[in-house]
Amino acid sequence: KVFSAAEFWNVLKTSIYYTVFGTAGALLFGLFAAQIMLKTFPGRSIIRGLFLFPYVAPVIAVAFSWVVLFDPFSGVVNTMLLQLGVAEGPINFFGQRKVDISVFGLTIEFPIALSMVILFEIWRYFPLSFLFILARMQSIPADIYEAAEMDGATPLQQFWSLSLPFIAGILAVLFLLRFIWTFNKFDDIFLLTGGNAGTRTLTVNVYEQAFAISNLGAGAAVAVVIFVFLLIFSVIFIRFSPKDAG
Repeated sequence: KVFSAAEFWNVLKTSIYYTVFGTAGALLFGLFAAQIMLKTFPGRSIIRGLFLFPYVAPVIAVAFSWVVLFDPFSGVVNTMLLQLGVAEGPINFFGQRKVDISVFGLTIEFPIALSMVILFEIWRYFPLSFLFILARMQSIPADIYEAAEMDGATPLQQFWSLSLPFIAGILAVLFLLRFIWTFNKFDDIFLLTGGNAGTRTLTVNVYEQAFAISNLGAGAAVAVVIFVFLLIFSVIFIRFSPKDAG
């Protein structure tokens, strides 16, 4: 019955969308932050502390702050958008499934609530990637970059040919861990949207089936699906990941 329900496949698609974009975004932002913090500049320690704040702050506090900031009636973000003329009316960022966006004369339905949850995921968990990537990049010998610079290599060429091979292993490990943790994420989504407005993932579905409507069998079945999916993904990923990923 679990696999025959159309709702299950929609929830699975939402889970994969949320996990892939949340994981990739956290890694990319962590990599970008690490690149910034490699340079020495005034206030560097303060910026590093600000980067770590989302990860160490209590999830209930930061989730509530986001809900208040993006509230459609009293939120600061909506007030600014209305005053700047960007939005014609209040936007329910965490309670509206889709909004219409016009791009070059084309109207696109944008999944606003799901995108906001993904954005929260990226903002909250990029510091973990930032710490590991920064530590790895700081271990790269500086004379390698000096030699490359003397040979005329641009910063982009140095990153692509020198930095990236050194951090490929840690990126693979971080991607796998973040993928598993994000796929299993429940509290962030439930605190922000309650699983409504197109943000219901498999973990939220397990909670609703097992506890909201007391259908323990269906909840257990979905939990097994989560375990099997992550097991298969992990085996395949480890099989094809860089050999020095450990």
